[in-house]
Amino acid sequence: MRRLPSRRLVVVLGSALLLSACGAAGQQAPTSDESGSASDEPPALTEMVAPEDRVLADDQNLVVRQYSEPVGFDPATLFRIDTEMIALNIYNGLTSFDPVTGQPLPGLAESWDISEDGLVYTFNLVENATWHFDYGPFTAADVVYSYERILDPATGSQYRAELGSIQEIVALDDYTVQITLNAPDANFLLQVTNNHQGQIVNQQAIEDFGADYPRNPVGTGPFYLESWTPNATLVLQRHEDYFLGAADLESVTFELITDAAAAETALLNGEVDAAAGMNSLSAEQFDRVSSTEGIWVSTAEGYTTNAWLFGSEFEPFSDQRVRQAFVMALDNTAILEAIAPHSAQSWQGILPPWMAETDTSIEPIPYDPDGAKQLLAEAGYPDGFTVRLITTAPTETAILQQDFLAQVGITLEFDIVEVPVFNERRQSGDFDLSFRVYPAINPDTLLRGYLHPENAAPIGMNGSKYDNAEITALLDQARSELDQDARYALYAQIQQIVADEVMYPASAATNQSWAMSETVRNVQVNRLAGVDLYPVYISAE
Repeated sequence: MRRLPSRRLVVVLGSALLLSACGAAGQQAPTSDESGSASDEPPALTEMVAPEDRVLADDQNLVVRQYSEPVGFDPATLFRIDTEMIALNIYNGLTSFDPVTGQPLPGLAESWDISEDGLVYTFNLVENATWHFDYGPFTAADVVYSYERILDPATGSQYRAELGSIQEIVALDDYTVQITLNAPDANFLLQVTNNHQGQIVNQQAIEDFGADYPRNPVGTGPFYLESWTPNATLVLQRHEDYFLGAADLESVTFELITDAAAAETALLNGEVDAAAGMNSLSAEQFDRVSSTEGIWVSTAEGYTTNAWLFGSEFEPFSDQRVRQAFVMALDNTAILEAIAPHSAQSWQGILPPWMAETDTSIEPIPYDPDGAKQLLAEAGYPDGFTVRLITTAPTETAILQQDFLAQVGITLEFDIVEVPVFNERRQSGDFDLSFRVYPAINPDTLLRGYLHPENAAPIGMNGSKYDNAEITALLDQARSELDQDARYALYAQIQQIVADEVMYPASAATNQSWAMSETVRNVQVNRLAGVDLYPVYISAE
């Protein structure tokens, strides 16, 4: 693999202010010399080299380090970032989304019309999309089937509530779909994007493969699943008849390398062209990789939050003072700086820092161990209490958190289980204490997902089974409010109430990093921690 004699650290910035000061894609823009021409440094990854300007290497077979084993590719049950990133490249939604701002873009719908009252969406579909494996042309009937399947309780999709505003969906003809809502939904175009419930499936393929469909996905995306060797490799092959034109990459092979040090070695030795999940490296490893000539590191900063889930049946956490004491006992800034300063930033809100809807005026709960002890005493726990954190393996961060909590009398024990058990218990709400990383580009996905009773475990992501009538009413009002300023004010009110009640406080806003050879171009880690591989190519320059 060819190595170039320079390198650059590229970062997706995490606030609207910083984004406005950067290049068009929200990342570091190339410098210019005094004559006004671009410098001799390689162009910033996310300036997205246009097809006519690309100089392709002969070999367009990309090898990517994957950090964990995927769990199946049915959009109705998709979860885990590593799996969702691959699904992003197999499927399409009616809409796509901007990787930095999250705003909706055309997808399988090339355009749409919205009625004045915000209730009726008419989607005009592309007429040249085809299904993988000769399943035929994509039509409006596929959209109707896909969304009715999500809405069917028998499907058991945890994303059913995401499409809950749909009253009726009708195929007006083969390439026109009309969706009528039961109330306006200001973010509806993000509900039907290329993520989870928004991804369109083929009915015949679902029926053909039955229970084996998650391992045999059929989409309309730029790549199809060519092979999958469990706990080893997964290969995506280029979809030659992709409706936007075939990708430059012929194939993408995901090599499972779970150990971070082994991933670093594979990247530096040229055994892989790119490595996902590099935010799991230690600070020393990350610095070593990012300073290596010929290596790029692209990071989406603060793309989502790592939220605490307080068990609804664990008595101490029923008291707001105890929840506040728990947060006050943790010096998140010190913990992050000690473990991996590049992997996250201190943050407490449900919404991540990059979202325009995020209320940054809310004061975080400060680190105050003495105050935490006082609150515990007032709540009837002067000697503290013991709580079990469900986890697949205690991380260095968790061990430090254990030490901080012990200083105020809270004994943190680790309830260590296998991954399938962890996923099942967290989803069902069977825990004293848990956590969730929940990427989203739609603020409603996070706020309603965590706070609305329609999403209470085991149905949705509300693992703490939070149910506050005032918040529920505000969530419904915000979803239907079409005036942006008024909607943002409602979101701010929701965030303040939940912050006061100390529900789903975050321990951090998480980063996601990819590292790659500089010959790998047009890589951009998006706000769902995924990478759209369609524009990616291997450069001969």
